[in-house]
Amino acid sequence: MTGAVAGGPVVMLGLDAAEHSVIESLIARGRMPTLGRLRQLGTHGLLRSPADLYSGAVWPTFYSGQRVPWHGVYHNKLWQPGRMCCTVPDARTYRARPFWESPGDADIRTCIVDVPLILGNARPSNGVYLSGWATHDLTATRSSPASLWRALQREFGRRTMPVENFGPQNTRSLERLLGELLRATEQLQRVSLSLLRRERWDFTCIVFGAAHRAGHYLWDLEQAHEADRADAKQRARLAKAVECVYEAIDGALGELLPQVGADARVIVFSLHGMGPNGGWSEIVPEMLDTWRRSLSQQAVRRGVFYSLRNALGGPARPLRRLIPASLAAQLVPLWSSRMFEWSRTSVFPLPMDLTGLLRVNLRLRERDGIVSPGRDYEALCGQLEEFFSSLRDCATGRPIVSSIVRAYEQTPHAAPYRDGQPDLIVRWTELRTSEVPALLSSQLPRYRCPVPRWLPSGRSGNHLPTGWFVAAGPGIAAKASLATHDILDLAPTARALLGLQPDPSLHGSPLPLGSAQ
Repeated sequence: MTGAVAGGPVVMLGLDAAEHSVIESLIARGRMPTLGRLRQLGTHGLLRSPADLYSGAVWPTFYSGQRVPWHGVYHNKLWQPGRMCCTVPDARTYRARPFWESPGDADIRTCIVDVPLILGNARPSNGVYLSGWATHDLTATRSSPASLWRALQREFGRRTMPVENFGPQNTRSLERLLGELLRATEQLQRVSLSLLRRERWDFTCIVFGAAHRAGHYLWDLEQAHEADRADAKQRARLAKAVECVYEAIDGALGELLPQVGADARVIVFSLHGMGPNGGWSEIVPEMLDTWRRSLSQQAVRRGVFYSLRNALGGPARPLRRLIPASLAAQLVPLWSSRMFEWSRTSVFPLPMDLTGLLRVNLRLRERDGIVSPGRDYEALCGQLEEFFSSLRDCATGRPIVSSIVRAYEQTPHAAPYRDGQPDLIVRWTELRTSEVPALLSSQLPRYRCPVPRWLPSGRSGNHLPTGWFVAAGPGIAAKASLATHDILDLAPTARALLGLQPDPSLHGSPLPLGSAQ
């Protein structure tokens, strides 16, 4: 059965957070032959993404086709100023919907597999939808039709993608993770192949999440306890672990692409990359506590549930992994509403990943705000900018902050989710926490903040903002690399290839893929 698309199906295959420099090296060495052949047949280029500010925003930006303040989702836990707590984003609070669900597109037959961070259930669609089978991000497991998940489990067994082992790592845990990611990739390949064989879909989007998990934990051995005791063979295996996962995904692509047909227009892509984890965002609360003490300010007391939640990241970490995702989401407002004593808290850290996200407890915006808009707000933001910009490695004097963005002030007032934006976003230099024993401040002589050798997350890798794409198929010209474009351009490109009318709500433009000569 075919839908309303003329000119062949459109297939988008995502390699979640796959680093383009590693991809380039593997293609050059003949280690990713499927992707290498696609590049020879078509074109490729780099993609800008919002990951330099909000690494958690890339997938909602992709599927909604809108900038962050218009869809609002930049982390898996988001601040709600009217409630003075964080919540896990859901479809009731955030309206972002995938571009393939647009009204009037009901004739398009779709096959959607593991696109991360789609909120809520799939809307009634003309096809199949599978979410949470092998994604990196912790998400609810869903399918449409609802019976699809159980049918796939009967055929292929329970999903093999492991729950994220957030916390301290060693070489044994990393070797176990590598094996799990290879098995999860092989299982997702079989599941996807089964879905592709059901019928000829007009639009397919399948995302391989193992690349993301590998980048966080297998980037290098920087966060592996006892790594110095590993034998040479074990170290060599782990040094190539990220490449090994990428090669496995390339092999999966090689199995899937023959099934979509020679007339398919194919886009393989990654929305952002990976590199060494600087780690500074993980200790922002400690930076702020030390700042308050250096100014002789009384420490802000944490709430009991917030302290308990943080304790579960230490020795009690296995207990945290046993909490079901649905229950964990319900607990987020409970612990976050008592993060701090709001009547004495002027600024506080938000849940963050790559960059430092700071929120001012602003009157008329926060329910319990204490900082007055205008002069007081500006003065506090300026004070925070000066403080973070003053932080230095105690041994070398090198700064750890590269720039600071006033996100809330710079967001247009018309943006529907402006009030949810951080006030300040701190970008870090390439200096890693593992290189710095303590932080000093060039501004505050009494300031000294110890830097932990081991990060609470255990992540040796973290996001980089640059993504990439490879496109090939009928109507896509074989030509040299295109200039850098934006991940916002992917949704309009898919719609254009499908022959759909332009959607004015999308913020990007179709990629100039050209016509074959």
